[in-house]
Amino acid sequence: LKWPPSDLLSNAFTVAGCLALVGPVVLFRRDSAEGGVGDMLWMTGGVLVWVYNLAGIVRGEWNASSWATPLAARTMGLTILAVLVAATRMRNGDRSWSWTNVTGWVLGLFWVGLGLISLWPNSPVRVAIR
Repeated sequence: LKWPPSDLLSNAFTVAGCLALVGPVVLFRRDSAEGGVGDMLWMTGGVLVWVYNLAGIVRGEWNASSWATPLAARTMGLTILAVLVAATRMRNGDRSWSWTNVTGWVLGLFWVGLGLISLWPNSPVRVAIR
């Protein structure tokens, strides 16, 4: 391993993007009343990835290598942070410990962490896979 672990973070960012791709498919089948904040984070991340991919197809940019990560870490992280703040405020502490909610929290906190780290001046972490 080398420092900073940008290769490890890039691979984790790609895995998170792949999970985001399947998020809307998994969460669409659930009753919306069951969902927690984590479900909302996962669904938002997945819908963002799908929308950016569809917009790329419409523009004629067919790049299959970036389907899991069409957004930079900063863009994804700050968007998920906004959703996290809004959803936490609107849900009033709703605590659901389903596997989808926990998965959404893990993905959301990972994306927010990368987004916040990318804001530091001279950040050692450069994760922007496109």
